[in-house]
Amino acid sequence: MKSFNFQLTYKYFFGLLSFFTIFSYYIWNIATGNEINSTYSGNYEVYTIDYFTTFTLLSNVFVQAWFLYAAINHKNEGKTKLLSYTTANSLVTMITITLIVYNGILIPVDGFPTHPFSIFVTLIDHAIVPIAFILYVNLFMRNKEQVNLKEFFFKKFWIQFMMVLTYCIFAMIRGELRYNSSSDLYFKEGVRNLLYPYFFLDVHHVGPGGIPGYGWFFIAFFAIAGLLVAFSFLYNFINNKVITKDFYQKINK
Repeated sequence: MKSFNFQLTYKYFFGLLSFFTIFSYYIWNIATGNEINSTYSGNYEVYTIDYFTTFTLLSNVFVQAWFLYAAINHKNEGKTKLLSYTTANSLVTMITITLIVYNGILIPVDGFPTHPFSIFVTLIDHAIVPIAFILYVNLFMRNKEQVNLKEFFFKKFWIQFMMVLTYCIFAMIRGELRYNSSSDLYFKEGVRNLLYPYFFLDVHHVGPGGIPGYGWFFIAFFAIAGLLVAFSFLYNFINNKVITKDFYQKINK
């Protein structure tokens, strides 16, 4: 009973924490208008589209949705398709990519937020909640079973790969449409670049370190693909070890 309450509280807490930080930050930016005026020339529509269509935010939304759905349907965790380990492995791998890319690449390039509320939201959505989800799926998720590593890779890995690839295609198509629109709203030399959600998708301009945009694109593509494979395997390996431990047998009763 204690483990049941812990798992339920854990999922509700981090699911709701993620939900409120993501949407309160959007509302706060709408209310203050600082970023919208300075970066988006007062265009609330483009700001809203950009805010809700970054990979980092979408992966957090998927995680919070899984947390809350799993809390509401606690007895079906690990048994239905949406709450299956396959789905959880795909999401935990994606949120790991978010954790690494945001903290290891985007912050060094774009800088860390300076406003207290922005710092709070960044820590919650790009550090605390991702780590909480990684820990939950690997250590506390109910009804997990032994995973055949090779079989998982050949039969199920394509799911998470296609999710990332689909986002990449979407971002590139939207970026190309914006690039060919020749609008100062999306790109103005030395002022703003809203063509693509991330610098390593912008194939038209030179990126950090003087590397051409297309160079960064291929570097990022193969690096992210490699991380997907590596962490998917790692989490499956951890799963196979954890489910044999006494503590997992106790919390899974």
